[in-house]
Amino acid sequence: MGRDAPDRLSLRSLTNRIFLSAGLILGGIGVAVAAGAAKVPMLPAAVCGAGIACGNFFLIRRILEKAFSGGGTVGKGFVVRYTLKFLGLIGVVYLVVRYGGFDLLGFLLGLSSLLLGVILEALARSYEPNA
Repeated sequence: MGRDAPDRLSLRSLTNRIFLSAGLILGGIGVAVAAGAAKVPMLPAAVCGAGIACGNFFLIRRILEKAFSGGGTVGKGFVVRYTLKFLGLIGVVYLVVRYGGFDLLGFLLGLSSLLLGVILEALARSYEPNA
């Protein structure tokens, strides 16, 4: 299913599952808003959270690909880059929650699309036959 060689982990399907989970969360909130079960401000908050989650995964992917492209040794800059990315994520989430004016539940639901995507990918890989 579009996988690379067995010894190299492909992150393409994980990326697709994260986008799928973001779409499912946003679609579910959209349906809830249309049905009157949720407030309208939840939707832009969820879009913001999903955007941050997808951007966070993009940065994680780039950092890891660069770190492990050296043929088995991880460069010294890996820890620095990963730590700076993590601190940046904390800063962005803090600023959005503190000053963004978004609905907190919607924002957290959108932000959870990364976790849901990883869970979906793990479930999909657990059902694949070992070749």
